[in-house]
Amino acid sequence: MEIISRIVIMALLIAVGVICQKTKIIGNEVNKGISDIALKVSTPALLVSSFQQELNAERLQRLGYAALLAVIAILFAAVLGYLCIPKVRNRSKDDNGRLSIERFSAIYSNCAFMGIPLINGIYGDEGVFYLTAFYALFNIAVWTHGVIMMKGETGVRQVLKALASPALIGIVIGAALFFLQISLPDVIKQALDYAGSMTTPLGMLVAGVTIAQTNLPGALKKLKIYYISALRLIIIPVLTIVLFLLFPFDETVMGVTVAAAACPAATICTMFAISFNKDSLYAGEIFAVSTVLSAVSLPLIMWLFDFFNGFIR
Repeated sequence: MEIISRIVIMALLIAVGVICQKTKIIGNEVNKGISDIALKVSTPALLVSSFQQELNAERLQRLGYAALLAVIAILFAAVLGYLCIPKVRNRSKDDNGRLSIERFSAIYSNCAFMGIPLINGIYGDEGVFYLTAFYALFNIAVWTHGVIMMKGETGVRQVLKALASPALIGIVIGAALFFLQISLPDVIKQALDYAGSMTTPLGMLVAGVTIAQTNLPGALKKLKIYYISALRLIIIPVLTIVLFLLFPFDETVMGVTVAAAACPAATICTMFAISFNKDSLYAGEIFAVSTVLSAVSLPLIMWLFDFFNGFIR
């Protein structure tokens, strides 16, 4: 019920974004500014704040388990993405990058805009603390493998760009404070908390504006988008749950990773499609449809995780 209530809240905030776009309160330039604030200010603030916890052996061990599970989840999603979306021989070579967009959308989840507020609502700061492992590895994978897949090129510059992202910088600062056990003054901590609390509303506003700019009724008629969404929202998360049950790890750590892996298609796919001159409209359609469907799939996946975890253990 907590998950459902959080999804309803996020759905209402997304609806506000849709209304703001339709009534021209938020245009493209404003939406880009909101997105930048969410990615470069509020998210790093939330990540730094989440590390303000007491260092102990158990918490450190769980963070290591979270990193291991994140590696497994991302690699597993990549393997399934390539297997379930094979390259078809007779597919046009001028499909404007649709194959790459489909694979990218199936493999990489929206663990930032959707995952951080969702996990913060369910598990609190401790959940966001464990999510940092997933988010760090996600960024490295997206800016290396993701760029290679979308652009067809690789290089050291992409790796350096990943390491210079505001979110990873926030994780590094937060981790340094955590391991050195430096407690921030209450005034700074409160300021970070206030800034971090903007992550959910800003992220959902951006999602709503993006959906409003997409021909959602037309996208809902495309069967291939339902297939990609099913991979992203149901097939990959369910198989990830089954795989995770082999590990005797803490329930919270596994739940956080499952929630991150079950989020809809990553927003950054649309951004990459625009940057690399791919079919950004198609990427936006997959993002919009998977985001709408996640209102049903996310509670279902988390319920399945609770059910199987309780049954097995």
